[in-house]
Amino acid sequence: MRLAYLILAHNNPRHVQRLVASLSSPDARFFVHLDRKADLAPFAHLRSDRVAFSETRIDCAWGNISLVDATLVVARMALAAPEPFDYYVLLSGACYPIKSTRYVESFFAKHAGTEFIEGILFPNAAFGKPIERLTRFFIARERPFARFKWKLQSLLHRVLPPRDYRRHFGGLAPVGGSQWWALTHAALVHACAFIAERPELYRFCRHVDCPDELLFQTALWNSPFRDRMSHSLTYTHWLPGKMGPELIDGPMVARFRAARVLDSSSNNSPHEKREVLFARKFTDASTNLVCEIDTIRAAYPDAA
Repeated sequence: MRLAYLILAHNNPRHVQRLVASLSSPDARFFVHLDRKADLAPFAHLRSDRVAFSETRIDCAWGNISLVDATLVVARMALAAPEPFDYYVLLSGACYPIKSTRYVESFFAKHAGTEFIEGILFPNAAFGKPIERLTRFFIARERPFARFKWKLQSLLHRVLPPRDYRRHFGGLAPVGGSQWWALTHAALVHACAFIAERPELYRFCRHVDCPDELLFQTALWNSPFRDRMSHSLTYTHWLPGKMGPELIDGPMVARFRAARVLDSSSNNSPHEKREVLFARKFTDASTNLVCEIDTIRAAYPDAA
């Protein structure tokens, strides 16, 4: 089972090193995008014949089209490899596997052909997909507007008319979901082509809230891959009203002792909670928790 791990990193170099080491195997390769704002030096020693860093580095901002751009950079790097991979797994530098490498590879072999990407039709306000994410004009969370972003955003929401998202989607159903996915070669090729062939939709999404949770999902939902879409494999725990998931803590790690770990009941998704292989978020300060997870991973080393 050939696996390509696409990693979006911007800090925590020690944890990223552990992430790569934890997933390394003869059939695994790593394609890393390091945020342009980050210092490359603490990450440079990770380069090897199995770990490639993109020469193109995007200045990324949370919830911004720059995260789509960074994802496309590493996706295209991986797709350009001499031989195709069976799965392309998108992770952040704050992720970590909660199952052994052999278990992960066995899981993908057992479920070959499934597209592990979430799909939630807009609108679904109860799970963070209100129609306003498409009809309102969102300012990029980056310089030079970052300091005044929320005040400007509030003003624009009051004075600008609703955006006509239907015209830009051209009859496509807008679909959101977790940013983190694992796709087959054919699905990733389709998604990248979909984005490239619809520049008008890409331009519209430059001012959509969190397009990284929209474009890949919409590409596959409106395609023959829809029936193969399943769920995200990354455990995330969201508290009500929060802008992002919580850091992994001790009680969460205790749940990872199960033979099959299901996603958090607070994962900001209406779908059935299914098996997950990875979790986020961790930092360089999570060493003790990661060591505990390594002990758990060793207890279930083999088949899924």
